[in-house]
Amino acid sequence: MPSTRTPFLLVLAVVMGCATEKSATEKPAAVNPPAIKNFGLTTSDEVPVCPAAAAGAQGTGNATLAPDESSLTVTVNYSGLSGPATAAHVHVGKPGVAGPVVLPFKGDLTSPINKTFTSADYVAAPNAPADFASFVQSLKNGEAYVNVHTAACKPGEIRGQIP
Repeated sequence: MPSTRTPFLLVLAVVMGCATEKSATEKPAAVNPPAIKNFGLTTSDEVPVCPAAAAGAQGTGNATLAPDESSLTVTVNYSGLSGPATAAHVHVGKPGVAGPVVLPFKGDLTSPINKTFTSADYVAAPNAPADFASFVQSLKNGEAYVNVHTAACKPGEIRGQIP
């Protein structure tokens, strides 16, 4: 008398083989790449424009938002300022509008400045989003900028809107 287990085992082997083959050919779920935004910093974009700004003051920068939006890495390269940088910040604000500081760079401000910010660095200033997550939405809407300050230009010498 033939065994009923043999056909069952054959069916099971075929099913398992198909499942293994499918798993091997499936592509992994798409991973969101970091959002990298490049920008320039100029004296003419500073609000208000500083009359004491050096003629050759300029800069470039990039802002990289982590895929999970838990951090923002900002790098700023500058040259030609009227003097040493005394402060540098990320502000929330639309183009042409001065806004509050929400992410201050600390420590050495020699070019290039590089900092990874998280919610722990966020300053919920008056007229700013309540928290880092809300700021990220403003950033994604083009409502954030970086500026660099000098002794001659206390409100800021160069500014760049993060697109």
